Amino acid sequence: MIKQLHEELFQSLRGEGQLMGITASLDPSAMVEAMIDGVDPEQCPHWFHEVSKTLDSWDDIDFGTRTFWLSIPLKATSAKEIMRRHGTVLRRKFHDVLALPGMSPDLKLLESSAQSSTHALKNLPTLFRARPATPEEHVWLALHHMQRGLYLDEEVGLQGHDKALVEGQAQIIPEPWIDQGAQTDSRDENKDLIFRRRYIKVAASTEPSYQQVLAIRTMPLGGFEFPGGEWMSAIDQLPFPVDWVWRFTTIAAREAKKQNSVNESRLNDQREQRTDESVTGSNADLDIHERDLQLYQKALSRNEKEVSITPTILLAVGGASAEEVTGYGKQVIDFYKQMEVGVEAPLPKLMEDLWWSMMIGTPMTPIVKEYALPPTTSYDLAASIPIVSDSLGAERGHGLGINTTGGRRTPVLHDIESALMGNKSGCFAVVAELGAGKTLTLKKTTAFVAERGGRYLVIDKSSTHEWLSLANALNDKGIRSVAINMVEPEYSLDPLRVFGVEEGASHVESLAAMLMNIAPSDDMGIVLNEMLNPVHLEQKGIDSLGKLVEFLQNDTDDPDQRKLGRTMQAFSKKKQGRVLFDETLPPLDKEARGIVFCTYGLELPSPEDLSQGFLFRQLSLEKIYGRALYALIARISHQVCFEDDSDLALFMASEAHHLTSNPQGLEIVNSFLREGRKAKAVLGMDSHDPIEFGDKRGLIPFRIVMRHTDEEEAKKALAFLGLDPNDEEMIEKVRGFSPQQSDGKIVPGREGEALIIDQSGNHGEMKVTLPADPEIAAAILTTPQAARSGA
Repeated sequence: MIKQLHEELFQSLRGEGQLMGITASLDPSAMVEAMIDGVDPEQCPHWFHEVSKTLDSWDDIDFGTRTFWLSIPLKATSAKEIMRRHGTVLRRKFHDVLALPGMSPDLKLLESSAQSSTHALKNLPTLFRARPATPEEHVWLALHHMQRGLYLDEEVGLQGHDKALVEGQAQIIPEPWIDQGAQTDSRDENKDLIFRRRYIKVAASTEPSYQQVLAIRTMPLGGFEFPGGEWMSAIDQLPFPVDWVWRFTTIAAREAKKQNSVNESRLNDQREQRTDESVTGSNADLDIHERDLQLYQKALSRNEKEVSITPTILLAVGGASAEEVTGYGKQVIDFYKQMEVGVEAPLPKLMEDLWWSMMIGTPMTPIVKEYALPPTTSYDLAASIPIVSDSLGAERGHGLGINTTGGRRTPVLHDIESALMGNKSGCFAVVAELGAGKTLTLKKTTAFVAERGGRYLVIDKSSTHEWLSLANALNDKGIRSVAINMVEPEYSLDPLRVFGVEEGASHVESLAAMLMNIAPSDDMGIVLNEMLNPVHLEQKGIDSLGKLVEFLQNDTDDPDQRKLGRTMQAFSKKKQGRVLFDETLPPLDKEARGIVFCTYGLELPSPEDLSQGFLFRQLSLEKIYGRALYALIARISHQVCFEDDSDLALFMASEAHHLTSNPQGLEIVNSFLREGRKAKAVLGMDSHDPIEFGDKRGLIPFRIVMRHTDEEEAKKALAFLGLDPNDEEMIEKVRGFSPQQSDGKIVPGREGEALIIDQSGNHGEMKVTLPADPEIAAAILTTPQAARSGA
């Protein structure tokens, strides 16, 4: 897909063109603004504390991105316009010679140029999302060329150059001076011999920038395979910024074939004039040229839209010293040498000419043509994939981690609420093996949603109640959070007490139906429905499950009702029954901003128990009760999350199979996936196997895959991301994420490694980082040793 898009881009161009991939620093303060955008500081003071700490933690990270620019000459619409353009150029030169005041632009020329620009823009493939550059961006680009390597251009927006890049600065591009070989350097500051100085010194209004412009001179004889040979986009693997500029000429295939015929005739003439018949003689070279011509002719005939492109490919690095830029240049040359691509550092005089040719609007000089590569086609040149964005995440939101896809680092922001407001699902899921960081990722997201004003509900199946520390830490910060232990409860989950008789009756009916394994249309199902009619309950004064059991046992003569009462009485006597039937417990406060359901100790039926009738009929009371209680927790969480569509609510299902293995739980999961966006209700899950997210897992837009050392599990995880599950390189990457030492701890510096597909469908690599607030970070990392409930 991406290669085809590049082909369409090249095929849409004719004549001269200039394509640029320019690196840009990212201002950390702009990222901070993106993290607090839309958040009320009075309502969410803890979030602003987190963001402040995050800014401090970024001191040692050089954030940057790559911006892409296309410059093409505008075509004149008439002979009159051509004359007007030439006349304008002559008048400007005349004014410059006589030192006269600057000319005002010709309004008619501006109008016709704008029309030509609009027409050219429409010819480009829409998926590139090209737009006209603003005057501020032209200034930014010119200054960047002059300040390359000094990291002074930090005004670029978080997502590239989509904002005003130069604020409060005069819209005047200064005239740079260029010192070939930095001859103005003293011997003390530059010990390089003059004839070894393959760099230039550029300065304008700031300190000088030492720069090296490199030219690609040769390519592998056999070319590159695709995928795997993306030699242009591979430049982002280097740990320092490298700018690149293509100057090229594009002609239609028909015209190129005519030129090819001329070259073929010349080749035949050369053969007739030579007598060397040795295998390694001059005729062998002609054989290579003949093969190249044949391949080129065949490539031109690939389709009727094909074009011939003659590119000059320039690379530029910069630094604050001659030593720094020379080191960068050598690394670039060595990097491409491994790919059999020849890169050359020209002499300083030629380098200056090439430097000027990298500026927008400069003509293609003879030196640029001298460094041109042989003509090629859009099909072959597109395989280099020059325009590729490694951006991940949203334009604003909470920080999930650091983008490590290329050599440039950017924060990955996760904006659940904006996704919902944009009619997209905010649901997300993490796939990884034990200890790879999936629960940490869920905890971090939960903490940030709570600190930004949202609410959360969590099902914690762990024996250590690993979510308890986070709930307590948030509670200490004033974000009211409660935890309820299903085995040793401090709160009651009795739906009649939590929601009231009117709303709670339906929950009780579903609970009782599962406890007794009855269908709504059965005789007992009808009895149950009549008994739990809210009007009937109010008439009998029944406002709790305890009173309901007492009524069914002592105050009714209906045998079916008494049978129902005996069954519920049996469950109420179990240790786990207190959470529903003990009226001495206060009801769960469903208005709390955080609720953690600690379900360790509940027995659940296995998939085999549920799929085989005879096993299902033999289920123990503990498994029946555990299954019903899990379904009740899911229903309670669903109602709390869906009841207020102005309040962002997050439901976390850690180790999702405990919920999705239950048909009633799976129904709740699917409801979040299908309808959650309408109520600002979001589901987050983690699991070892993505199949455990249920049959609607394809509706999860935001997906993360962390370490999976098992090859088959790694394949399933890649397929979940929409990647090739048989790609050996990707399989080994997933298996090698966050490697563990002999003591089981992750190698320092490798924590949180992951693959991701964000809400916009972008794939990439990242590192999930801990919160900057040390208290929240400690709570996320802490695993309580005692299984206790708390608030």
